[in-house]
Amino acid sequence: MSLKKLISIFFLISNFIFALEIQPTMFEQRIDGSGGYREFIVSNNTNSTLRYKLTIFPGSKKDRDMSKWTEVSPKILTIKPGRNGIFKIFVQTPKEISDGEYDYTLSLKTMDLPKLPGETDKIASAAKLNFDFRLNFIGYAGDLNPDIDFINPVVSTNANGKTVISGTIVNKTPKRGIYCAVNVISGENSLNYSEIRVPVNGEKQFSVTLEPNVKKSDITGITIRNLENSDIILKKPI
Repeated sequence: MSLKKLISIFFLISNFIFALEIQPTMFEQRIDGSGGYREFIVSNNTNSTLRYKLTIFPGSKKDRDMSKWTEVSPKILTIKPGRNGIFKIFVQTPKEISDGEYDYTLSLKTMDLPKLPGETDKIASAAKLNFDFRLNFIGYAGDLNPDIDFINPVVSTNANGKTVISGTIVNKTPKRGIYCAVNVISGENSLNYSEIRVPVNGEKQFSVTLEPNVKKSDITGITIRNLENSDIILKKPI
């Protein structure tokens, strides 16, 4: 195979992979009781119709696998160029399971499609490569309300004169990690947004560089929002 053809295939694969966009990027739902449910949007940023086969597989935690309780609908998702598709995941556990985290793996595998009028050979070939995108999603059981702290906050100026805020997000929630959004606040305005998942009994370093027009004196605090339901779980002055 020639180098030119190899490079073409590389960029074809790269463009196809980066064309896959899924929102939200997590499950993070309580799965016991009435069960957990979330809708996902898949964007098709190519100029070709794409079709995916959706399958639930066991997660990484053998003793905490929730794939056997998980359903995805539809099983086949077809998305036209420049459009969005929606799939739904529902989890219903037995009546009594142990508190804590569980996980599963979602597979989105591309399926061959007949070439449509106006599609290029390259894009048609991309679908035939049958990519299998695997995403690990986490849920939890038990009344485990999020308990998060933001410690050691530092507001500084970097070598380029931009304001930087940093600190440590500590998860004190028993038995579950927390997927959260961090907003830097200036007065009544939200300046920045960042998604972080803090593991069980763990912590994550947080650092963000703000826009050039934001001064150190503008920063008044941060808020941390639980991405399970968008509730604010911490509001802290700085």
